[in-house]
Amino acid sequence: MKDYLNGIVLILLTFSLFAQDNDIPQAAHIAYDSGDYALAFDLFNQCITADSTVLSHHEKLGLSAYRMGMLAQSKEAFSHVISIDTSNQLSLTQLASIYEQEGNTPKAVKYYTQLIKYYPDNAIYNRKLAQNYAKAGAIIDAFKYYNTAHKLNPNDIFSIKGISEIFLNNQQYEDADSLLNKGINLDTTNIDLNQLLARSKYKQKDYDSTIYYLKKINGRVDLSPYFNKLLGYSLIQIDSFEQSIFYLQKALSDNGNKEYVHYYLATAYDNLDDELNSEHHYTKALEEGISPNVAIYHKSLAKINNDRNKLREAIDHYRDAYRYDEDPVLLFYLGRASDVYYKDKSIAVNYYKRYTKSAHDNDEYKRYALSRANTLLEFIHQSKQ
Repeated sequence: MKDYLNGIVLILLTFSLFAQDNDIPQAAHIAYDSGDYALAFDLFNQCITADSTVLSHHEKLGLSAYRMGMLAQSKEAFSHVISIDTSNQLSLTQLASIYEQEGNTPKAVKYYTQLIKYYPDNAIYNRKLAQNYAKAGAIIDAFKYYNTAHKLNPNDIFSIKGISEIFLNNQQYEDADSLLNKGINLDTTNIDLNQLLARSKYKQKDYDSTIYYLKKINGRVDLSPYFNKLLGYSLIQIDSFEQSIFYLQKALSDNGNKEYVHYYLATAYDNLDDELNSEHHYTKALEEGISPNVAIYHKSLAKINNDRNKLREAIDHYRDAYRYDEDPVLLFYLGRASDVYYKDKSIAVNYYKRYTKSAHDNDEYKRYALSRANTLLEFIHQSKQ
C-alpha cells in the first residue's frame, strides 16, 4: 500500500513539473507583450535551456535584449537564428538595423544585401542599403539601390532625398530640381527637401529662389549656420543688406571656419557705408583666411585705410594683396599711395614704372603713371643739384 501511494505522488509531481515547464513559454510571451523585457529575457533563456530548437524563442530573446539595449546578446540570438534559417526576415532585419545604429556600415551592408537577395521587391531594404552605401562613399552603388527603391515606391521621401543629394554633388541641378519638386508636391512642408532645393538654386546663382525656399521653412526650424550663410549671401545679391546682416550674424555660431561669413558681413556693411564694421569683418576674414580670397581682404582693407588717409596701413595691405594676387593695378595704387606718403619719391617712381610695363589695360592709369613718374624723376634730379 505504501509503494502504491508513493507511486501516485511521483506521478502527480511529474505532471506538476510538466505543467510548470509548459507555463514558462506562455509566461515569457506574456512578459514580453506587457513590456517587462527583463523578465521576458530570463524566461526565454529558460525556454532555450529546456529546448534550444524553437527558433521563435531565440527571436523573442533577441528582441527582449534589443529593447533593453543589450545589443551583444541581441546580435548573438539573431545570429543563431540565421545560422539555421538563412532567410529569416526578422533576424536579418534586426541585425542590419543594429549594425547600422552602431555605425558598423560594412556589416549593415552585408545584412541589407542578404535581405534584398531574399526580398528583392522590398523598397525599404533597397533604400536602407543605398543609405549605407552612401555613408561608405560608394556613390554608384548607392544610386543603384536608391533608384530601385524609388521605382518600387515613388512616394518615398527618403529615396527622393538621397537621389537628389547625389544629383547635387554631381552638379546635375536640373535633375535634382525636377526630383525635389516632385518630392515637395508630395510633402510641401518637408524641411530637408526645401533646404536641398534652396541649396540647388544657390549653386545655380538663382538667389531669389534660394531666399524663397529658406524663408519658407524659417521659423518652423532654426536654420543651420550653413543655410543662414546661404540666405545672408543671397540677400546681399538682391541688395537687401540689412536683412543679410541679420542672417549672417546667426551663421557666425558655426564653430568651423568663419572666413566667408566675415567676408559677406564686411561686404554688406561696406554697401551700407558702415566703414567701422566693414573693416572689423574684413580683418576677421583675414585672420580666418585659408581661401584664395585673402588678396580681396587685403585690397578692401587697403581701400578703407587709403580713404581714411592712413597711408602706411594702406601701403602694407596693398603690398600683401599683390603678394597673393599680383594684380597689376595694385602697383598703380602702391605708386599713388607711396607718392603721398614717402619723402623718398624713388619708391613711387619704382611702382609707377612697374605698372606702366604691366599688361593692365587702363589707358588713363597708364598715362597718369608715366607722366607722374617723369615728374617725380625731374623732382629727384633737381633736388640733388
